[in-house]
Amino acid sequence: MIDVPRTGAVLIHPSGDYMGNILWPGVLPAEQREALPAAISAISAQGYWASPFPEGDGVTFQHNSETSYDPDAAPTDFRAAFTFLDLDVLDPGEGQARALARLAGDRKITCTCLVPVEGLRLEAPFDLGETRFHARVNGDGNRLADHAWRELCDVPGADVDPSWTPSARASGTTELFAHPLIERKIEVPLSAFYEADASFDSQSALLRLVMEEADHALDPIRFDHCHYSRLHYLPAKAGWIGETGLAYVMPEGRAPRSRYLQGKPYVLRVSNTWLGLEVDDGGLSWAEPLATMIVDNRAGDEITLALKAALRAFNRAFYLVELEASFLHLVYAIDALCEPGRLTGDRHRLWISAFGSGGDAARFATLLVDFDRHYGVRNRIVHEGATFAGLGLVGEEQCQFMLGVLSACILVFVREGFATRRAAADFALNILTSPTIAPHIAAMASPQFRLPLTADKRFTEHMQP
Repeated sequence: MIDVPRTGAVLIHPSGDYMGNILWPGVLPAEQREALPAAISAISAQGYWASPFPEGDGVTFQHNSETSYDPDAAPTDFRAAFTFLDLDVLDPGEGQARALARLAGDRKITCTCLVPVEGLRLEAPFDLGETRFHARVNGDGNRLADHAWRELCDVPGADVDPSWTPSARASGTTELFAHPLIERKIEVPLSAFYEADASFDSQSALLRLVMEEADHALDPIRFDHCHYSRLHYLPAKAGWIGETGLAYVMPEGRAPRSRYLQGKPYVLRVSNTWLGLEVDDGGLSWAEPLATMIVDNRAGDEITLALKAALRAFNRAFYLVELEASFLHLVYAIDALCEPGRLTGDRHRLWISAFGSGGDAARFATLLVDFDRHYGVRNRIVHEGATFAGLGLVGEEQCQFMLGVLSACILVFVREGFATRRAAADFALNILTSPTIAPHIAAMASPQFRLPLTADKRFTEHMQP
């Protein structure tokens, strides 16, 4: 006999003028939804009135026989009728929200999220991969009547007033229209939705997840437009409006319900922008392929995951307060993407320069020298606790160099379309042993490696499967 999985649920006894409830997380599987009417009929035959919630996530009931409601007998009655439920009486100490979060287990639900952004100026809405960017409602070129989410505005007549703009006192979903919005579909743990109902602070996990996913959708735009010499033109991290994090989350289906999230999900954050970034669809070059091939890519292979990590590192670096930390963050991201392994010293510099140059001989020669010099700065920071000021260096210039190397490496991985780490390693070694690059390596006269590199022990070990 096949053991059919049952859905976890909780029973809440009637109290005073309030009816009782049977609650479960989300909606029931199809076969259990089909069995629900028979369960309602069965419990009705035992002297209860019961009706399913329109949203599909529970049943409300009351006892309608001549005898009074028996809280000890009711669980047995409902278990006998609702055989597809694993039913327990709600523990008041746990509470409804946390009980449903626990019962949700590892289930996920697809949601459409709207996340506002400060410091991003858009002339018109546009798509970038699977993400839609909406311009703020300004009563001029961007009117509420033309906004895709105008029904979320609760101001009567606003949609027919061509000059309407959200006031400074706008709240709830109406406040969203005062800012550019990132619209994106993501998968969210169902448990996080119910946990968010437990208390105001319990929203943090869901709010963090939604804000971070929206911010990742901004990464291709930052890749195209942001620079360490123009840090004041950075957009704010997605979701932060003033001192508060905001997001509106709409799950697919009827349960759970849409939520307007508002809180302070992080104790610390960086807000170093005051001019913001102006973006239009025509000014983006690499943003579209990066959005499609990295941000929207749901593949779980090692190259895709490495590129996701590298692109996120590229953009997170801008928001680190200490430039030395930003610099090291970029160095480690380059190593993580290119995987030099146990190649150190000159071997390490050769390996990274192969990816950073993409095989261009002139670029390789220049990059090899510059990267070695900048890596020496990395060593001083890590091993001596040095600072850019103490070394007489401009930190923004040092960071921009490493940002450029990481950018070049990311683009090489995207252009070449490596399927495996092995394919990427073969690409790098082929560059280092090519006739156009080999003379530059020979000119180094380094005692750290043996020529040809195919005979060097460390490179041979590195290339082993």
